[in-house]
Amino acid sequence: MNGSGQSEQTGIPAALARTPGMLERLAQLGELLDGPADLTRIQAAAATLPGEALGADLIVQPDGGRPLWCRQGPVQSGAAAVVAPGAVTLGRLLRQIETRRQQRRTVEALERQLQLALDTAPLLLGAVGPDGTVQLAAGRGLAALHLRAGQLEGRSIHDLLSGVPRVPDLVRRAQQGETVNDLVQVGPRTFEYWYLLLPPPDRPGSVLGTGYDVTELLDSRHAAQTAQRQAETLLKLSRVLDDQQTLSRAAQDVLALLVTHFGSGWAALWTHVPRWFRLIVTHGDAPPALQAFQERGIPDSDRHGQALLSGQAVFLSGEQLPGAVRALGLNAAAMMPVTLDAVTGPRILTVYRSDPPDWTDGERDLLFAAARTVQVAHRRLESMQRLQTEAATDPLTGLGNRRAFERALRDSLRAGPCLLISTDLDGLKRVNDTEGHPRGDALLRAFTAALRGAFRPGALVFRLGGDGFMVIIPGVPSVDGALDSVARALRDAGFAGAAASAGAARAPDEAQTAGDLIHLSDAHMYQEFPHGARRAPGRCPPRPCAGFCQSAQRSTSFCSLHVAPHDIRRFSLSRSSIARRSVSGCSGTEAQVTAKNSLQDATGKITC
Repeated sequence: MNGSGQSEQTGIPAALARTPGMLERLAQLGELLDGPADLTRIQAAAATLPGEALGADLIVQPDGGRPLWCRQGPVQSGAAAVVAPGAVTLGRLLRQIETRRQQRRTVEALERQLQLALDTAPLLLGAVGPDGTVQLAAGRGLAALHLRAGQLEGRSIHDLLSGVPRVPDLVRRAQQGETVNDLVQVGPRTFEYWYLLLPPPDRPGSVLGTGYDVTELLDSRHAAQTAQRQAETLLKLSRVLDDQQTLSRAAQDVLALLVTHFGSGWAALWTHVPRWFRLIVTHGDAPPALQAFQERGIPDSDRHGQALLSGQAVFLSGEQLPGAVRALGLNAAAMMPVTLDAVTGPRILTVYRSDPPDWTDGERDLLFAAARTVQVAHRRLESMQRLQTEAATDPLTGLGNRRAFERALRDSLRAGPCLLISTDLDGLKRVNDTEGHPRGDALLRAFTAALRGAFRPGALVFRLGGDGFMVIIPGVPSVDGALDSVARALRDAGFAGAAASAGAARAPDEAQTAGDLIHLSDAHMYQEFPHGARRAPGRCPPRPCAGFCQSAQRSTSFCSLHVAPHDIRRFSLSRSSIARRSVSGCSGTEAQVTAKNSLQDATGKITC
């Protein structure tokens, strides 16, 4: 009670508060006001109040029964009555009742909402006393931890969560007045917890904690991030196919992407040879002992090797791995067969990592995609190489064509000295005309084989079209007897009437550019045929031997030069050309040139 004669708790006048049954009747009046509006019952309850309140009329709202004030005298509907002095006490009491009733309703609504949340949401609601004793533990989150309501009250939080030292630390910080928010791992579940200090001040150190189970949310977020990373890795894998590169480089890029995606580990590409798998390409940091073991090769005889050779993927983890491998810190291995072709044989794509030990479905899909990328890259590169080869190859002879010749000549000139030989197959048209084109094709193939066999290894032979061929020989080679060898090979193949015309030029002595070298070698071959004259089959062309003849003593050899009468005046052998194109094997022997008619059967002699 205070000095004004009012109750400290309720503001009720002391005289009324001391009246027997007064508080009960006020509570009864409050219950009536809580229910449906019944003015008669409310007035009857008010009439029982003692003192000046007896007989007072109660003014209430027509729609809800809420009290506004009371006054003496009859109630006038809608009248703005003045509160009578004797009715002030009752009006104050009723207002206090209304205020408390609204507070109670609000609290009850909040309690219902809280209970609904605790029953339906993955929540944990807990309170810890100053000494660390659990005072309250409720919520559906308990079930996720295999606990029941009431199972934790009265126990120490330090004992209950000894394996989760983070929780006592958060409680301690909250007891010091800090509002704490953090993720807490409790067993297999993850909770986002809020801790705050509780009033009243007469019990300092009590902490209220609310936790929400975010395990599924975090898992979903992690799955979304993983899916995004896998999508990005798949996109990068597809871009590997866009690069013009070798299979080894493509495999290296794929392995690098896998190691980056998994964050650690080691990846490798293997090839299969009889009884063994051998390393081709690796990426990542492998334990030295494991790397040394694998560099020696792995036998294909165990069940995993046989599964890979049959086209099955192999995923190993934990106890499935050899103990020696686990001792090196590796807990998971994935092996993917990459089918290439019958010639190349299978490849094996492998990934090793320390953790986690199990391969998820998404990771397996990514590894299958990586294996397909290597396979498609191989097939695409193989197809491109085949197209490039076909574009640079003469389909009839298998020799390089003009495009291949021009590229090879540029490369040879950059590499150092070389000899270029221009040569024509003489007699091809006659064979085509008299024996048919299939026979002419056979002659071209026989001539190709003869050229390949006539020069040392390393010589490059090309067919430019028709009967025109080119030979590039690196260095400063000796080609003595080359055309004799070609002639013999043609005769042995059944083409005794065919022969070859040839001219040569050396780089860089005689020419430094590709165009000049080609022009000079052609000029040496054609300079004796200004009108397109050709020698008779089996005879040498009317020009110097250019060092291709081994013997000048056989009448049918390339060194017996027969010149038509109308060309004899145009035929000349200068000392310089003879010196430049010395005839091998002719020392001390005379090469004879026979002219008829216009030289009146005169015989001129040339000493080699």
